[in-house]
Amino acid sequence: MKAELELRHLRVFLAVAELGGHTRAARSLGVSQSTVSETLISLERALGTALFRKAARGSTLTPTGEALLPRARRIVALATQLPSELARVSTDVNATLVVAAVESINAYVLPPRLAALRSRWSKVQLEVVTGTCAEIRESVAAGRSDLGLVLDAETGGQGSGQDGSVLATAHLAVVAAPGHSLVRHRASPDQLRRCELLMSDAGGPYHRLLRKYFEAAEVPLPRTQTLGNIEGVKRGILAGGTALGLLPAHAVVPELKDGTLTAIEVRRALPRLVLRALVAPGAVESPLVDDLLQSLRGLSLGA
Repeated sequence: MKAELELRHLRVFLAVAELGGHTRAARSLGVSQSTVSETLISLERALGTALFRKAARGSTLTPTGEALLPRARRIVALATQLPSELARVSTDVNATLVVAAVESINAYVLPPRLAALRSRWSKVQLEVVTGTCAEIRESVAAGRSDLGLVLDAETGGQGSGQDGSVLATAHLAVVAAPGHSLVRHRASPDQLRRCELLMSDAGGPYHRLLRKYFEAAEVPLPRTQTLGNIEGVKRGILAGGTALGLLPAHAVVPELKDGTLTAIEVRRALPRLVLRALVAPGAVESPLVDDLLQSLRGLSLGA
């Protein structure tokens, strides 16, 4: 008796066919290679024919596999779009929205907007994951996330292999403990580079913008220390010493308001960031995605 054909079979088939092998497909789908192999065997059993044949490098599609490819794409696309299409008819539809965002957006920007989204779409299940820009791009491309929110350099984001739309402008801030010697001064790049700079990410956009800033000023880069997350940077600043923190301004609004931290004014303006949306192909027409994007569009984060 043949096994029943399932959508998961077609998703794995498409990943292997489009990415060129089991290893890449497994990585893209977030499953093991053995799961990919077992799923393909199950699909071939359901269809009663082989879909791949071994080649010198990897595997290639059989004539049946070639015929299945466009049909599988249409079936998966229709299945992906179905919840969004139904949601257009009624906000009472059960649907899941998976959002992948960088830490500062996830923690300091999204919460009130997701709460508003839930109030309008009472049966929506929200899944929010935090990742680096590279991880988010891969997650959206693989269809694991419906929407990705990344921070790029203001003139960046091109050539990433995936188009996105700019939603808002974000600003970087150099912050310090209230008693720091540079408070109430307009710090020059040379003064900044004499201080240790605490950062949250090991190699993301903040590091690239920092390098660009000091190269433009023809000043050596300061010593930096990565503390893993934004709250760690805040605690590191307050632990004492002369360290400064480089953080997105929207992540330090409460501390700047209550005086726990102080922004250091700089003579040469820091480069800006943009908040960019990456939408999975199956979620392009989703009213849930449109609703969330509308709430983010036009913000000036931390200005």
